[in-house]
Amino acid sequence: MKLKHSRREIKSIDLLPLINVVFLLILFVLVAGRPTTNHPNQIEVAQSSREAPYESAALSVWLKQDDKFYLTGDDPQSLGELTDYFAEKNTVGQGLVVELVADRRAHAKALLDFRQAMARAGVGEIRIKTEFSGTATAAAATNVGAK
Repeated sequence: MKLKHSRREIKSIDLLPLINVVFLLILFVLVAGRPTTNHPNQIEVAQSSREAPYESAALSVWLKQDDKFYLTGDDPQSLGELTDYFAEKNTVGQGLVVELVADRRAHAKALLDFRQAMARAGVGEIRIKTEFSGTATAAAATNVGAK
């Protein structure tokens, strides 16, 4: 008995179009992806819809995503320590403005607690640093009066 042995031809798969599509997807993600901010420790500031001239403040406090406050470095500060720090710097006597750089992922409760602590310390003006949504580099300062 004679069996027919037919060899199947293996068709080659052309991978070049697939490679082109993957390359274009990678290129699209790189171009359209969201760039990181230039703030320390990857703080993403809130966006503002109103543009105002930005004036740098002498004293800056960072509110990070973990709802903790930082002056410099990696050591979080309690609200009591911040109040003592601003009293030591004579913020009220000199009329200095406190700048708060708050991460947009931080909770509002931490922001309100900070405002109340600064009001008890006598700080008259707190500026929240935001990013103007019209342009990526413009920063707007929103004044929050401490009562």
